Amino acid sequence: MKLINQLYKFATLLAKKRSIFLIGCFFILLSLSSLNFNGTPEYKESTLQNQINIAKISINDYPEINQDSKQVIIVKRNDSLISILNRANINRESIKKLIRAKNSKLLTKIKIGEKFIIKSNMSGDLKELIYQKQLTKGVEVKLLNAEYLVKPYKRETEIMPIYKKVVIEESLYVDGLKAKIPDSVIMDMAYIYGWDIDFTYDLRPGDSYSLIYEEILLDGERIKNGDILIAKFYFQGKELIATRFDQENGKSEYFSPNGDNMKKAFLRSPVNFSYISSRYNLKRKHPILYKIKAHTGVDYAAAKGSPVIATGDGTISYSSLKGGYGNLVEIKHSEDYATRYAHLNKIHKRASLGKKVKQGEVIGYVGKTGMATGYHLHYEFHVNGRHTNPLTVKFPNAKPVEKNELKNYTLNFLSRKKMIDNYEKLESRNEEI
Repeated sequence: MKLINQLYKFATLLAKKRSIFLIGCFFILLSLSSLNFNGTPEYKESTLQNQINIAKISINDYPEINQDSKQVIIVKRNDSLISILNRANINRESIKKLIRAKNSKLLTKIKIGEKFIIKSNMSGDLKELIYQKQLTKGVEVKLLNAEYLVKPYKRETEIMPIYKKVVIEESLYVDGLKAKIPDSVIMDMAYIYGWDIDFTYDLRPGDSYSLIYEEILLDGERIKNGDILIAKFYFQGKELIATRFDQENGKSEYFSPNGDNMKKAFLRSPVNFSYISSRYNLKRKHPILYKIKAHTGVDYAAAKGSPVIATGDGTISYSSLKGGYGNLVEIKHSEDYATRYAHLNKIHKRASLGKKVKQGEVIGYVGKTGMATGYHLHYEFHVNGRHTNPLTVKFPNAKPVEKNELKNYTLNFLSRKKMIDNYEKLESRNEEI
C-alpha cells in the first residue's frame, strides 16, 4: 500500500491537466497488475536463475578497494619490532611468520629516529617492509613463496660536482646564501680558511671566492651535501687555494698548492661572523676610565649569548671572575702560547679549571660582565708571556703532506685546479656573451 501511495502522489504532481492525471492512473493500474495481494513481485523461475550471486563477487573485481597501503613509521623511545608492526595494524599471523623467518634478528637492533616503511593489504597481511637504518642502507623484507625473505640492502649514490663563485658585498655567509650555496658548505669554507682569514676584519667588498663541492644524489634527488674538493679565495690582492686530500692514514685534510696544511695551531677569530669594535692599541683611551690605557687585545662585538670558541687546543688555566675582565677563561696552549676570553656572559661547563679543550669547541658566550660598555668579547693572545696583536701574529702550521704522499697529492691538486680553472673560464665567456 505504501508503494501505491507514492505512485499516486507522483502522478498527481505531474498531472497539470486532467487528461495527464487519467494517464497516470492508468499506469498505476498496470503496475498493480504485476503485484500479488501481499505486495510482493511475482518472479518467473528463469528470472530467479539470472539473479547475481553476491557471494561470488570478488574484491579483486574492485582494484581501488584491494590496493595495498604503505605506512611510514619513525622509531620512538621503547619501540620494538612488534610494537611497530602492531602500530601498522599488521595481523598476528604475519608477525609470527616474520619473527620465525631467517635473518629476522636484523630487524631487532632498532634505534630512535630510524624509519620503517611497511606495505600491507586490507586484511593486515604484511606484503613488504623496509627498515631504513641510513639513507643508503638498511634491511628489506619481501614475501616470496608464502615466506618472508629478510636481507640487508645497500643503495648506490651518485656524486655530482657543483661549482659556485661569490663576490662579497656583505659577508662570506650572507653572500654565499644569496648564491644558493648550502649553509653547511659555507661553514666548511669558514673552517678551511679560518686560520688565515679573519672574516670580520680582513674581507672587503669586491673580494671573492669560488669553489667546487660535492652533491650526493640518490635516485636523481639530492640527499646531502658532500665535501669541498677545491676552493679559491681572493682578498686584499691575495689568492689562497686549498684542496682536499685523502691521506694514507685515513684522514682527509685541506692543503695549499705546495702541500702545507691549511690548518694552523690557532684560529684567526674566536667568534664567527661578528665585527671588530676595538683593535689592539697600546695607546687607546679607555671608554669607562677616560684615560690612556693599553688595549692589549681585540674586541669582537656580537649579540648576547653568541658562542665563543677556543682558537687552539690547550688546558684551561683560569675560569672565573677577574676584575674588569668579568667572566674570564684563559687557555694555556703550550709553554709559548696562551689566549684569554673576557666579559663572558656565561662560561661553558667544558671550560672548567684544569680541563682540556679542542680547537673550535665552545668555551663560553658573549656578554658584558666586568668593565664593558656593551656586548662583546675581549680576546687576547700571549706569546712567551707577552701581549701580542691577534690580528697580525703569525701562527705555526699543522703537519704538511707526508713526503711519501707528495707525488700523489700534486697529481690530485693539479687535476682539481684544472677543473676549477675550466669552470671559471666558462663563466667568464658566458658573462662576455
